Amino acid sequence: MESAKVLLVEDDESLCQVVTDFFEMLGYQITKAQDGAAFYQHIQQQVFDIILLDLNLPDTDGLELLQSLRAKQQVLLYVVSGRQDEASRLRAYELGADDFIAKPFSARELELKVRNALQRQKSFAQPLEAENQPVMQTDFHGWQLMADTRSIRYQQGEQVSLTRGEYELLLMLVNAHGAVVTRDTLLSHLEKVADIYSAETITALVYRLRRKFAQKGLNSPIKTLSGVGYRLEVL
Repeated sequence: MESAKVLLVEDDESLCQVVTDFFEMLGYQITKAQDGAAFYQHIQQQVFDIILLDLNLPDTDGLELLQSLRAKQQVLLYVVSGRQDEASRLRAYELGADDFIAKPFSARELELKVRNALQRQKSFAQPLEAENQPVMQTDFHGWQLMADTRSIRYQQGEQVSLTRGEYELLLMLVNAHGAVVTRDTLLSHLEKVADIYSAETITALVYRLRRKFAQKGLNSPIKTLSGVGYRLEVL
């Protein structure tokens, strides 16, 4: 995607150069950071369209950077790491990673993933025709799902931002009006609209949504049907 701004956080110089050369050849603007200190400096100085984040950095754990970033920004972020254990993957998703790409990887495949994600984000940001507006649900425990700002709020209070995956999953549950939505149905939809391809990511998204509901000291209306899927409890 031409002129998209990418922050590449990677301490492997040869890999960093390969990715940089390939992406710049296709018109991306690449900013490189080889450690956590450079990461913080760059995100304070400019806004990026997507961040590609390694976990094993010389001065910090990339998961700490992810957690710090998500407290302030909802920018697209892909973890790109040789750390492939399940605990690291799940923790990355819980903290708000949009995807987890294991090393080694193809630069071409990575670019296609980035391009598709940015195109979907751009499409999502476009004003929707009135007849295509998502259902605005205001009666599940006082919560309102805000399509224009991709957020939720409780009883006209402060808005809580959602990632693209969180929003799309919650929207499906809202539109089901209390009916059960199977994990397979959720995954099939999220593959198309949010670049989510694994069942473990669904689990992490639900976990994160429940934490955001809990920010107001309230129980989550998302109910789990073991082995089946999820439903939204409605009043």
